[in-house]
Amino acid sequence: MAKNMFLGKIRGHVGEAKGIASADKRQREEAENIPNSVILTKREVQGEWNASRVLMTTIGGKPRQITTNDLAQFRHNMRLAQSNFNGDGITARQVIDLASSKPMPGTGADTDIERARIQINMAVPVSAHNSEIRFITNAGPDSDVTRHHVLIRFNAFSTAVNKLMASKTKDRKTPKQTANWLRKQKLAYECDCGRHRFWFRYIATIGNFNAGRKELGFPKIRNPNLKGVACKHVLRVMSEIESSTTVLNFLTKHMEKAHASADNTAKLRAKQSELEKAASKQSTRTRAIKTSEQRAQDRQRIKERNALHKVAKVTPRLARKPAATRKIEAAIESGKLSENDLSVLRKFNFTDKQIAEKLGV
Repeated sequence: MAKNMFLGKIRGHVGEAKGIASADKRQREEAENIPNSVILTKREVQGEWNASRVLMTTIGGKPRQITTNDLAQFRHNMRLAQSNFNGDGITARQVIDLASSKPMPGTGADTDIERARIQINMAVPVSAHNSEIRFITNAGPDSDVTRHHVLIRFNAFSTAVNKLMASKTKDRKTPKQTANWLRKQKLAYECDCGRHRFWFRYIATIGNFNAGRKELGFPKIRNPNLKGVACKHVLRVMSEIESSTTVLNFLTKHMEKAHASADNTAKLRAKQSELEKAASKQSTRTRAIKTSEQRAQDRQRIKERNALHKVAKVTPRLARKPAATRKIEAAIESGKLSENDLSVLRKFNFTDKQIAEKLGV
């Protein structure tokens, strides 16, 4: 694999991402405005339904015509989905946990989180403009493109800048501490892949953590049960946001720029050489995408291991018997030497070493 095969040139990446978003918006508007549009609108889901209109759904597992009972089920699914979210945005940790606990139908390597673990091995922050950070990831093995653009909006960016402004000017630790705090806070996201567009953008919209255009057309065919929360590209980015040193260093530089600016605004673009190095390093190792439960299990295992080490340090070790003594004991167990013969030899003041030599053991 070439070092920058998936990354590509970052020059012009913002224009490329905006061009993809613009084309997506135009296609969506055209699809909604044609006379025989198949988009199920917000008003129709809410009950303003024309029974003569023929639309299909896969709720229940097989394609069939939508009924008024389906609309009630759609509204129920919306309420269930919204109950998973609280307030403005979602944290990286919540995205990973929800993707694991409420996945799209599928098992093993067929779920989005497993695809992220197996297929997406590169996700690097490329540029930043105030609260918005742009990432580039590789595409999956069956994709017709080599990379995807993921946009992350950190909702607490202004709060982070204010925290930084209140700190001492010479405190070099503060930008990194603030960046580390920021990446744990709520965010919104957008991906240019079809999975996000047709399966998850609606969920992101009603959950209020969508960083791109809003989608109010119900996913009646692809995701009528509103399962899952993010595509594999977003999930890889969330993992990097939460635990990657590369992301932390990038956010730290961005916070330093915001702190130094006169109006608390900042722009940052990573260097091509730095990103190629980071992408190459990522592609050679597999970063686990761990849920909160898995992290808790890891912490418990570490705790138990440390406890065992602590006990081992304070427990006195049994003195190791001399080699000759161990050989004599082995000879007795094997029947080469009897207890009586050993007693006689010791009465004549033979040492264990002499006895062992005499036995030839």
